[in-house]
Amino acid sequence: MDDGTPRFVAASAPARTQRTGTLRRSPITTIDRRAARSAGRPGPALARVRRVALTLLLGLLGLVTLGPAAAAADDRGVPDPLAIGPQQVKKLEYDAGTLLLNLPTAGQTTTVPMKGSIVYPVGAEPSKVIIFLHGRHSVCIGTTGTPSAPGPSPGTCLDSTAPDGTPISTDVRSYGGYDYLSANLASHGYAVMSIEANITGFDNGYPDAGAGARSQVIQASLRLLDRWNNGRGPVTDDPDTTIGTKLVGKLELSSGIGLMGHSRGGDAVTDFVTYNRNGSRWPLAGVLALAPTYYSLNRTPEGTNYATLLPACDGDVSNLQGARFFENAKYAAGNANVAKTQFYVQGTDHNYFNTVWTGDDFSSTTDPACSRGAASSARLTPSDQRRVGVALMDGFLRRYVGGEKAFAPLMTGAVTLPSTAYPLESGVGGPQTVKTSYIGPESQRLDILRPTPMVDTSDTTAPPPAVDATATTVAATGAPIVATGLSTFQVCRTAAPPGRGLPATSGPYPDCPADTASATANRSIGTQFTVAWDGPASLAAGLDPAGAAKDVSGFGVLDLRAAVNRADPRNPKGDDVHPEAATQDLDVTLVDEAGRRASTNAARWSTALQPSIGTRFKHVVLNGIRIPLSAFAGVDLTRITSVELGFGVRTATGSIQLADVGFQETSATDVDPRVPPRNGPDSPEGTVVGTPEQQGTSTPPPAGPGTKPAACVDRWRPKSAVRRIRASRTRLLVVGIASDRGCTRGGKRVAGKAGGGVRRTLVAVGQPSGKGCRYLTAKGRMSGRLPCTQTIALNAKGTSGWSLSRSVRLAKGRYTVTVTTVDRSGNAVRAARQSVRVR
Repeated sequence: MDDGTPRFVAASAPARTQRTGTLRRSPITTIDRRAARSAGRPGPALARVRRVALTLLLGLLGLVTLGPAAAAADDRGVPDPLAIGPQQVKKLEYDAGTLLLNLPTAGQTTTVPMKGSIVYPVGAEPSKVIIFLHGRHSVCIGTTGTPSAPGPSPGTCLDSTAPDGTPISTDVRSYGGYDYLSANLASHGYAVMSIEANITGFDNGYPDAGAGARSQVIQASLRLLDRWNNGRGPVTDDPDTTIGTKLVGKLELSSGIGLMGHSRGGDAVTDFVTYNRNGSRWPLAGVLALAPTYYSLNRTPEGTNYATLLPACDGDVSNLQGARFFENAKYAAGNANVAKTQFYVQGTDHNYFNTVWTGDDFSSTTDPACSRGAASSARLTPSDQRRVGVALMDGFLRRYVGGEKAFAPLMTGAVTLPSTAYPLESGVGGPQTVKTSYIGPESQRLDILRPTPMVDTSDTTAPPPAVDATATTVAATGAPIVATGLSTFQVCRTAAPPGRGLPATSGPYPDCPADTASATANRSIGTQFTVAWDGPASLAAGLDPAGAAKDVSGFGVLDLRAAVNRADPRNPKGDDVHPEAATQDLDVTLVDEAGRRASTNAARWSTALQPSIGTRFKHVVLNGIRIPLSAFAGVDLTRITSVELGFGVRTATGSIQLADVGFQETSATDVDPRVPPRNGPDSPEGTVVGTPEQQGTSTPPPAGPGTKPAACVDRWRPKSAVRRIRASRTRLLVVGIASDRGCTRGGKRVAGKAGGGVRRTLVAVGQPSGKGCRYLTAKGRMSGRLPCTQTIALNAKGTSGWSLSRSVRLAKGRYTVTVTTVDRSGNAVRAARQSVRVR
């Protein structure tokens, strides 16, 4: 049976590396033709089947609990995140036209399709909205697994036909790879839109690798949801790809929206936080970046609850560069009232969180922990990896978008992974699978040891970083820091991967310990302490500059983040597979006003002091050590004077990274995400353009007595005509006229966009090139080979009378000139598609 999941990609599409954009081949099996047909455009009967509740699907995949599950005692009341909710759900595929991107290259644009899916609860109250955005991946696939040529229109692939006549879709629908997450959320009352973002044809050409363009796709998608929710279209004549009025009144967009992005999509949802700040200012309640790249030029998300998920066996974004987003966000001024979380997940790769990306991106076959074929492998199976994904990602979104506070222990690390979501058949074991870092709202913390965050020096617009001269002598409380017997105690900087087109990071502090020869590198790219000892030593910090006692009884825990420097021989030597055998340890002590001391050992409370596993990428990642204050019996928590860390007793020697020591988690658990004030120019928006049959909405009912007439929707395409086209090797001239009717009432144009008006005219000059196309750019040169779906168009000057006049460098040959005019409502008309010869 067709269960609503696009299964044609079970035949493993070729994986595309997120860093280089090159294709890496994966094994291809024969495409199941019935599944392939279901992954193409479904017929009405198939569409009805897709709209049944997805609970059976998830149960069959082993991704949910099909019945009530008893939570373990140490799950601290966290609901079973895999359990299906009470709501029946529907899935709708949509095709809402094309988005003309507003690119940073002056006078130039390109298009992306506005396609995807929406999974939502049936008959529920208006649902909170969550948006998913996939990353950079192959767009088309042939029956043998090789990329197929793009089709004749934007966003399509040249489909194949089986010998029996069955159509086989070659469109890699990456957006469908998160159906298992969407269905679970929808069953609990959320509406989830998963967006197609196949913009691989041009994104590598920009310093942000397309993060800004993807932000425009998110913005346009939110506007579509708002239009559908208010009955303003667009609709199509195709019942299988139209939304029409199905979502009218079903969405709640005003009280908090959630975003999840994967890979470059993670980069994009982070970028969108700042884009939104200077744009429409949608209320963002929670944003999660899954295995993100770090190409965005908007690198500090502020004003929303934020999380990153770092796969420990990521073979694609293997340097975990997106970890820096969390480090940037921790103490940013706009994040005083929100929570920040980082999940470091053992045994997980980059691709398996998306069911469409079936190729294993961890290519090494010799890693004892991360290579799937190794006898000692700690890798999770795809289904186990997605179990963990549901728990962490859906848990985060339900906590912060839906306000389900029962998931709070999962965010703070009190529960690293609910026992109901433990991997069933693989991995290092449930309790060791996830390492959590948590930085709560400012009012719920008392920071003690916190090096001043260093400016991101890969941003050339940022001021040069300054040395914090008191970083190792004065605590965040203003009290003195006293280091005794330590071999090393200093602030260090991590050797961050450079931004695209930007220099490698540099700063005023020495490098954090690393060993290039053994691939050991620090991935928590932020300011931190290096602490090393060769015998008994201590590090103490007071809670008050004058030495007075502080009442910390209102906090729940003492928290710190630490990581073992794997390359340092002073640490216990492990076998790269069993981290518990190489655990580092230290004592944590609270001292009260009467001189009483209470201690516990850090390793009792966390696996953060275990080294990372594997040999291919020896990560050093700061992870949380959360110690409940109930562990410090015998001291007066209302009169605490200092915190001490003791070294050299439990392990004679060692070297660790240390940061973010402080008390947190008060009884108050509220977060208050708010979009901060604007801090830059208005964010650019694209224009949604549809084919003629995609414009408008269903006819509104006639207004009753005493009511205002229904708003007019501009359904009319503009008129446009080309008067002259001249093309030579050095000059291009295209001239024409355009007009637009718009809506009228009482013989007069209505106000606003519906009143009509030409917005712009676009001219594209293209030429076939192998299996792709080349297009004239704003610089007057032809682009490199692109998919023919990724048209580059140039903005003509003028509206009613328009023209494009450019100095160009064109080779002899035949070119196709395509002219499109768009009105203020997004209605479009092709004015010309003409072949011209350059001699």
